Amino acid sequence: MFPLDSGTVLVVGAGGGGDIVTASVFGYKLRRLGFEAYIAAPPWERMVVDPVPGPIALDEVYGYLESGENYKVIDGSSYALRNGNRVVFQAANVSAALGEPIYIYSLSNGVVGASRGLLEICDRLDIDLVVAVDVGGDILALGDEDELWSPLADQVTLASLNTIWRDRGIDVVLAVAAPGADGELDKEYVLGRVNEVSRLGGYIGAMGFDKSDIPIFRRILSKAVSEAGQVILDALEGYVGWKVIRKGTRRVYVDVVSTLVFLMDANTVFNMSPMAPKLVSTSSIDEANEILIGMGVPTEYELEIEASKLARERGGNGVDSELINMARLNVLSKVRRRRQQ
Repeated sequence: MFPLDSGTVLVVGAGGGGDIVTASVFGYKLRRLGFEAYIAAPPWERMVVDPVPGPIALDEVYGYLESGENYKVIDGSSYALRNGNRVVFQAANVSAALGEPIYIYSLSNGVVGASRGLLEICDRLDIDLVVAVDVGGDILALGDEDELWSPLADQVTLASLNTIWRDRGIDVVLAVAAPGADGELDKEYVLGRVNEVSRLGGYIGAMGFDKSDIPIFRRILSKAVSEAGQVILDALEGYVGWKVIRKGTRRVYVDVVSTLVFLMDANTVFNMSPMAPKLVSTSSIDEANEILIGMGVPTEYELEIEASKLARERGGNGVDSELINMARLNVLSKVRRRRQQ
C-alpha cells in the first residue's frame, strides 16, 4: 500500500507549528515498518509561543548542528531570536524529546526557498520519498471555507512538493492525519475532500496510529506543544467527545477517526487546489500571502499581523481568545471585500 517497498523517506510537518509532532510519530512508525526515515519541518510557531508574525527564517536560528544554503540541522538546544526574544520552536522541542537531529527549512522565502531547502535536504540524505503530514486536513481546502484559519503554510508546502517532484522526480505523498483535529475544517468536509482525491485517482490508502504509538506520542508531547497531536493521543487512549482548543476559539470532536492517516498523491492534491499553483514562483512569504489575500482567502500570517497590531494598540504583546477573535473578524472583513471586487 505504501508507495515504496523500501527506501529512504523524509517525513515533513506540513504546516509548521505542531505538525512536526505527528510527523515524527509517523516517521517512527515507518521505521518500524523497515523504512529509513528522517524528520523535517518548516518552523512557524503559533502566537502563544512566538508573537512575531510569520515563519522563522534560517538566519534567526542559533545553536544548530549543520547549515546548508537553504536548510539547517538542529537539536534540542537550538532556538530562534526574533525581535530580541528567544523562541524555542517545536522542532527543537521534538529533537530534545527524541534525542536526534531534525532538519529544518524556512517558508520565509516562499515556494522558491522552501523547495530549494527540501531539495538540499533530499540530496544530503539521498531521499527517495517525501511524505508531508498535515494534521486536520486543511491542506485540502479550496480557500472559501468559512472555518479556514491557516492555509498559507500548507499551500506553500503543497506547491513545494510539486516543485521537487517536477524538478528532481522525487516521489511526494500527502498524509492527512486526524481529519478535523485542528479545529478548522469539519471532519466530514475533510473526508469529502479525500473522496474527491480518490475520484481523481490520487488516493493511495490509509494507515492508522495504534496503541504501540502511545509511548512515542507521550514522549514527544512531554516537551513539544501540539493540541492537534494531543487529539490523536486522546483518541488512542479512548477519549470520545468534544474538546476545546486554541484558547477557546475552536472545538473538535475526538473519536477513533482521529487516529487515521489518509495517504494521497501530493501532485493530485496540488492540481485540485485553487491556491497552490498560484504560489509556485513566489520568493517570499509576503508575496505568497498577498496572492492568497488577493484571492479573498484569509491566512494565518494576516491574522498574526492583525493580532500583533491589536496587541500593540492595547499596550502589550500578549494575545488571548478575545484578541484573536477580533483579529480574525478584521481579516475576514478585509478578504470579503477582496472577494466582492
